[in-house]
Amino acid sequence: MQIIMRPMTEEEAWKQISNDYNLFHSSLKKYGYRCWNFIPKPMYELFNKPNLSEQGINYAHQKFMEIYNRNVKVLNRFDDIFESYVKPMLERAVNKFLIPLLSSWNAILPEKLEILCTFGKGAGYLRKSDKEAEIRFRMSRYPDDKDAVLNTLFHEFVHLLIEKPIIQLYNVPQDLKERIVDLICYEFIQIPVQKMFENSFANAYITPETIKTDLPGAVKKMMIDYKILQQKQMQQGQSL
Repeated sequence: MQIIMRPMTEEEAWKQISNDYNLFHSSLKKYGYRCWNFIPKPMYELFNKPNLSEQGINYAHQKFMEIYNRNVKVLNRFDDIFESYVKPMLERAVNKFLIPLLSSWNAILPEKLEILCTFGKGAGYLRKSDKEAEIRFRMSRYPDDKDAVLNTLFHEFVHLLIEKPIIQLYNVPQDLKERIVDLICYEFIQIPVQKMFENSFANAYITPETIKTDLPGAVKKMMIDYKILQQKQMQQGQSL
């Protein structure tokens, strides 16, 4: 698998912010995400307002372009540690822990992984095809810690592998999806879990054993039981 890392162009970065704005207000906010993760700091107030007018979007675009042109060099800040440490360690972890599970997860390893760097903190992912995948690394406010970078990229890579054959197949919601990936990552390289998803319905189903033997089956069973629970809760609510 070929892995490359590069800064987003200003057009790519603005498109990413626009997509994140819509996703944040339509979905992610209810799960406890904070909007400041997705943007350069000076854009916080704008991004935090839902339903921006066309005038507001144009102003945000103009403001972002000013920020990008002043700060584009920051998007290269991890180049050295990526080549010397993160990339070889990521490849090693993928080869050791994930490739042996591809067939049991019904997953396909991409031939090319592009890591696109932009402003903010955290990351997202896109499986473009069986052959190509992207990780959108919001790294301008990331800690100067090579293991934190490695952990984030490994987490997103697990997302890439299981998104289509497991998450989309069984219609897994955002909070359970994140918990599944957290448990996989903790099992293999002890990445700290996200506190906001720690007390999860998924905990009883996604175990070290099921991760390694039948992850699709465990997720399928989890979602059957989860939907039954939701139906019971709805019925109880209607009877009150």
